[in-house]
Amino acid sequence: MLIVDVNECKKGLHGCHADATCNNTEGSYNCFCKVGFAGDGRNSCIEFKAVFTNLGSTAAGGPSSIGSHYTGQDHDGQVTVSSGIQLWTVPYTGEYRIEAIGGAGWYGKNSVVQNGGRGAKLTGNFILTKDEIIRILVGHKGKRGPNSKTTTGGGGGTFVVRGSNTPLIIAGGGGGIKNMSEQHSGCDASLSTTGNAGYSSPLGSGGTGGNGGGSAGNRPARIRLSYSLRQSIEKHRTKLLIKENRSLEIFFFALGGGGGGFYGNGGGGGKGGKGFLNGGKGGTYNGGFGGGGSNPAYSGGAGGGGGYSGGAGGTNEDPSCGGGGGSFNSGTNQENECCYNTVGNGRVTITLIE
Repeated sequence: MLIVDVNECKKGLHGCHADATCNNTEGSYNCFCKVGFAGDGRNSCIEFKAVFTNLGSTAAGGPSSIGSHYTGQDHDGQVTVSSGIQLWTVPYTGEYRIEAIGGAGWYGKNSVVQNGGRGAKLTGNFILTKDEIIRILVGHKGKRGPNSKTTTGGGGGTFVVRGSNTPLIIAGGGGGIKNMSEQHSGCDASLSTTGNAGYSSPLGSGGTGGNGGGSAGNRPARIRLSYSLRQSIEKHRTKLLIKENRSLEIFFFALGGGGGGFYGNGGGGGKGGKGFLNGGKGGTYNGGFGGGGSNPAYSGGAGGGGGYSGGAGGTNEDPSCGGGGGSFNSGTNQENECCYNTVGNGRVTITLIE
């Protein structure tokens, strides 16, 4: 007896899903979901892509609610917000491709370079399980100071974390720029886990091992002010060294705050960005959410970027900038770019691939 194999795929006799490809085998056939879909190929092929944003927030402590930002999207109803951090419940078990982009730093009004330090973009594949909680902090861009437009805060790092404290992927934020005549790599986010030192003299130190960046050196800017301004300055907690006789010669120890890391806060007191495990709040004066360090209240050095380890705060000099934050990627099939985000907030894109 002659047995002829029937090509179910060619004859349309297969039971594959509409978003699957049929592959004929001897005596049978297989169904595989098309690229960008996941499932068994017969009963289901699911397409899932979720884009997580800053939810319109500019606050140093991040967004307070989802609002209608995700309405009608694939992750609608899957996300809540707690203290600025978005909590996403994984809808399907499978392999996901995650892209994280850190927030950009900003630039002072006198800077020749018309963008801040650039945030990193990192991408990797991860196996996620249905119903587990992924914590997502989308880094905000830094902003100019409230009382001086010549200096700025650093950008916040963007964090994707499994459970309470297991980082999956972290994209460093860019450092703030006080004044630069050309782009410098020290201002941008780092692809290593160590934060950058920025560009200033003397240099501060970028954070290591998930800690925050330092507040740069101890080099003051010098100005002369009348005695009548002394009380106002002291009110704002500026350190003073007053020479004897003649006019007052006042030295501002106006150093930018370091960026926060995954574990530790940036240096510089309230100017330093908070670490992710400490809430990720940006520094007091316009550091981006995600650990971005801030500039002082009145002029001074720019803030460092947040990230896995924070970038260093900058000095009150021209040229200078805060350092970009460090990055981290534990995924497979990685694609990492240090200097992607020039002017905006961060972003996270999660796509189910199989």
